[in-house]
Amino acid sequence: MRLLLTVLLGLMLAAPAAVRAGAQEFVATPVEISADKVNVKGTVYYLHKVLKGHTLYSISKAYGVDIDAIKAANPSLSEGLKAGMLLYIPELPARTDAAADTAVPAVKVTAESSVPADSEVRADDRKTVPAGKTRAAKQKKYKKYNVKWYETLDDVAVKFNVTTEAIIALNGIDPDSGKRIRSILIPDAEFMENMAAAVPLERQEEAQDDDVMDRHEDLTIMEERQPFAPGAPYDKGPYTISLVLPFNADRSTESLNSYTADFYAGTLIAMADLKEKGMFSNFVLNVVDLNRYGSAWELVADNVLRGSELIIGPVSERDMQPIAGWARRERVPVVSPLDLKTADLAQGNPYFYLFPPQSDLALSHQLDKIAATRPDADTTESITVIYEQGYENSDLVVQTMTGLAERGIEYSTFKYDFLSGRGIDTLMSMSLDSMLLNKVIIPSMSEAFITDALRNLNLIKSGMGYNIDVYGMSRWKSFETVELNYFHALDLRLAMSYHIDYSTEAAMDFINKYRAAFNTEPTSFSFQGYDILTFFVEAMNTWGRNFPEAIINERKSLLQSDVLFLPAGPGSGYINCAFKDICFTTGWQVLEE
Repeated sequence: MRLLLTVLLGLMLAAPAAVRAGAQEFVATPVEISADKVNVKGTVYYLHKVLKGHTLYSISKAYGVDIDAIKAANPSLSEGLKAGMLLYIPELPARTDAAADTAVPAVKVTAESSVPADSEVRADDRKTVPAGKTRAAKQKKYKKYNVKWYETLDDVAVKFNVTTEAIIALNGIDPDSGKRIRSILIPDAEFMENMAAAVPLERQEEAQDDDVMDRHEDLTIMEERQPFAPGAPYDKGPYTISLVLPFNADRSTESLNSYTADFYAGTLIAMADLKEKGMFSNFVLNVVDLNRYGSAWELVADNVLRGSELIIGPVSERDMQPIAGWARRERVPVVSPLDLKTADLAQGNPYFYLFPPQSDLALSHQLDKIAATRPDADTTESITVIYEQGYENSDLVVQTMTGLAERGIEYSTFKYDFLSGRGIDTLMSMSLDSMLLNKVIIPSMSEAFITDALRNLNLIKSGMGYNIDVYGMSRWKSFETVELNYFHALDLRLAMSYHIDYSTEAAMDFINKYRAAFNTEPTSFSFQGYDILTFFVEAMNTWGRNFPEAIINERKSLLQSDVLFLPAGPGSGYINCAFKDICFTTGWQVLEE
């Protein structure tokens, strides 16, 4: 594990052009003078985005502006300097007092900014308001409103005929904080006018355009993304893919979560392969260490994911909730790579994709396959359900019988107590047909019962000459007491979420590259990382930002997984419903059907 960690960290640090490690820098960040400016009623300000490592002292020195002048233009600094803030820095040469008296730095701010736009201070205000009372005096201009528990900011904006953006700017609200807002100030007409006047210098000639502010990325609150349209023209990037994983933030421990390391290692091999194919030149992989933040909520609040075209991760339901919510608001596709419990997050979120197929869909998949491949009548095959006595009402048994009935498939049943002793094979054979192909379904997860049922079916097939194919559950592969030869003797068929055909050139190529890079064997998580990054990069390379529409209802086979995204419901996200159909053959092979 220590060797794998060393290699992973080496790759992360050696390729800064391809992998942008979002939140893995530990040194102070130099301050660069911003190229963005706004003109507010004749006063010019730099728009400076605060990065981690910036201080008021370093910012003031870089711009040559006194700290007090920066504080005067940015009242929210009373709560401290925070990464993600958008500060208004007066442009040099220093303004005269008269000019300062007329300046109104009221502008539209980004979602990551906590700068309120209520910093207007007039000359007469400064003469009459005691020191320390300016902010309170200014706020008396605006109507105070107590937000009802059932109201959103959008509701309040409609009620008072103002914009949500203006409410956010005036009150210094962080839209992504998730905090309950109880009391706000309502913008007046003058404030709305000032917001409209804040136009970047290079676009002053376009000031008449209604959407001029919306086209300036740094001055947009939660930028609206256009819905995806299949077949519409698209650009080819560059695209940023954010990979959110729980690494160990403290490198001194020289440890990573094992599954995280394996998953990430798989993505690195995928990235190398995609580069070799010429498919990664327009992509940037933004690696985000979730453990550098107190929670996923804090990661969202820091706007680390802004600018992403696709988000992969995180890996748990708890961490996925705030990120999926942010992705829905920002209209950014987000992929849940591992946790099946995140399936509920697809409801009402058309930008959510659950990659691992849900295990409870495997049985339905098998029944569909039986129905699709069934010949005309009962003249060539029979269907039998075998289950343990006393488990007639178990979920698997009920789902099996109900599913067969819904598909119009006639079937017989046989139940028994496997503790009743020998001789069950004779009774079991009476429920089968010696002249037909017997497709036997065993809806059970009891290892003891499965062991006994397969033993008896093997006796019937080998001793009595019956033709039997068994349909089982994927978890059977992990059973330790079941003799493997029963699987092959009975042509066992399983619907698998994950299965690797080691006879293919692609699988062996991945394994050899993985061994060479990390000196260890790939795990299922390694294959999963490879499959996910490969699938989505290839889709984006082909379809651009229209890829979500293109991949729906289209089946594709990958190294370990098959992919078939289907909608979870109207207006909801998508769930992978594809399974690999494998069969244990009498020749001791495991084949995909």
